[in-house]
Amino acid sequence: MTELITSGPLTFSPVGAHLTSVDSPTGDLLFLSSKSRFGEGNAIRGGVPIVAPWFGTLLGKEPQHGWARTSTWETMDGDKISAGLVRDGIELTLSVWRTDEGFETNLALTNHTGDTETVQLAFHPYFRVADIDQTAVTGAEGTDVLDRVTDGVTTQDGAITFDELFDRVVLGTPEMLIDDGSRTITVIGRGHDATVVWNPGAEKAATMEDLGDEEWREFVCIEPALLGPDQKGVDVAPGEQVSIGMEVKVAARDEG
Repeated sequence: MTELITSGPLTFSPVGAHLTSVDSPTGDLLFLSSKSRFGEGNAIRGGVPIVAPWFGTLLGKEPQHGWARTSTWETMDGDKISAGLVRDGIELTLSVWRTDEGFETNLALTNHTGDTETVQLAFHPYFRVADIDQTAVTGAEGTDVLDRVTDGVTTQDGAITFDELFDRVVLGTPEMLIDDGSRTITVIGRGHDATVVWNPGAEKAATMEDLGDEEWREFVCIEPALLGPDQKGVDVAPGEQVSIGMEVKVAARDEG
């Protein structure tokens, strides 16, 4: 298993520049699968995977979600955890730091090649919830949402709830709030143009070898992403940079 770095309430893997745990008075903010695979070449299931320089296979490239999440980054631990990676003329830099209410992170991509590169960036956080059946996500009401299962676009009406595979792209940048009945987690993106909401549901989860039995009930992914117009990426000229950020705040739910 790859050695993890602990800095206060944060635990971090240099492989993938991957935040695996964030302790808080309400418990860990992040879910980590009991069957996660560690080490270079493996994508950790849970925590906050880094998605770069493309999302899924939207740009027609492999591996899914890019090479950043399975590569070993140069990492420094200080007031902030900082990490960097250069491959094929693309430089990625990440910083993660604790806050009084949770944590923040920022991801930047700089193009050092001689050509314009089409890229995408995203955070893929697995937020721990008490039970997905009792969890609601708000903030997207009135916003267009692309269903990646059906390819249909609808306007979100009311809170998002979960009873099967849920894989949708909120085509906007609202603050998103997760409420699982015991606490709320607020997810605030910066520099993004979409927010992906995902949970595999029981049927898909059963096919995932790196996810424990019934563990799909323990998380929801709320993913600030820079996908580009029509999810076809953004062009970055030589020497230019793009970046995204994410702020996460947690609070115990007021039972009164």
